[in-house]
Amino acid sequence: MTKKNAAVAVIVGGLLLVVGSFLPWFTYAGESVNGFDGGDAWFTLFAGLILAVLGYMTYAGRSYPSWIGWVVAALAGVLVVIDYFDIKDTADLFGGSVGMGVWIMFAGVIVALVGLFMGRKEA
Repeated sequence: MTKKNAAVAVIVGGLLLVVGSFLPWFTYAGESVNGFDGGDAWFTLFAGLILAVLGYMTYAGRSYPSWIGWVVAALAGVLVVIDYFDIKDTADLFGGSVGMGVWIMFAGVIVALVGLFMGRKEA
């Protein structure tokens, strides 16, 4: 995978985090709730934006400390996992289900991490 392809993967992963922040996180009795309704959507939104900007910087040939992307993606991943289990517990209690937004954010974190891994410099 070339550096530009890896950068595109990071951009796509970041944008998936952004989109997932707005989509339903919890669905119950035909009603859905996204992360802005008492969740952590602001954090996933900003993490996604940061990843998209870092991916664009890499695509444009600009450099930045690579640890920034790893830290942002890892924190976003931990946050999505914690939110998933919180929502799953609520869903089990009330009979609802985990919404599409959480799954989209999972995919975004994975795509961003793959892009970061594939774009790292060889020693």
